[in-house]
Amino acid sequence: MSQSDSLDGGAITTTTGVVDWQNLKYQRGRSDFSIHQQFTADGDWIVPNHYGNAFERNTLGGWQFSGVWVMASGLPFTVTTSAPFAPVFDSGGNVIGNTGGDYNADGTNYDIPNAPSFGRRLSGVSNKKFLQGIFGAAGASAFPAPPLGQEGNLGRGTYDGPGYNNLDFTFEKFFDVPWFFSEKMRFEARGEVTDLFNRVNLTGVNSDLNSSASAFGHSQNQLPPRYLQFHLRASF
Repeated sequence: MSQSDSLDGGAITTTTGVVDWQNLKYQRGRSDFSIHQQFTADGDWIVPNHYGNAFERNTLGGWQFSGVWVMASGLPFTVTTSAPFAPVFDSGGNVIGNTGGDYNADGTNYDIPNAPSFGRRLSGVSNKKFLQGIFGAAGASAFPAPPLGQEGNLGRGTYDGPGYNNLDFTFEKFFDVPWFFSEKMRFEARGEVTDLFNRVNLTGVNSDLNSSASAFGHSQNQLPPRYLQFHLRASF
């Protein structure tokens, strides 16, 4: 079983628990931190000091700009239900159906439904769809319950959450002061911008069939938006 806490404390990844302790083969699937595709690029550029006078060289030249750009497909999540078993009895008191969850009636309200008609993959996903409900108007009703006393066949980690696209940017320059109480002083000016383009990176897809229609299949959180910090440091 994957443990997202070993990566990010559960801030982004979701943890898929064990559905059936008596059938560990049933737990096979993608890890909770599996990423199908990822692109990373980084670079640095130092502005040359080829200026005609000392003032321009000291103010415009020597700046260093750096950036790290990461794009990745979404992390997997598993559709489950936390609803309890709700038996349906016949006239003789025999259980003939279940209108709730706990499909295998093992007393643990953590079960997986059958695969929906659209299958185990989604296409054409976008942030807008995650905000409106990734499974469309059908929502939880798209996932049929398995036969009485059985776990569903959907599997774990079948669907991808929202993708990730982020560019972090830094800039810095050192300024030398010719004198300071008989000692040479150097100033460092540095700025750091997280999420330079202020892109919305959604997280936290609600995948519990027992949730309300306005929550199931929706992203309910996001990573921090763009922020800037700037500092000066003097050394001598």
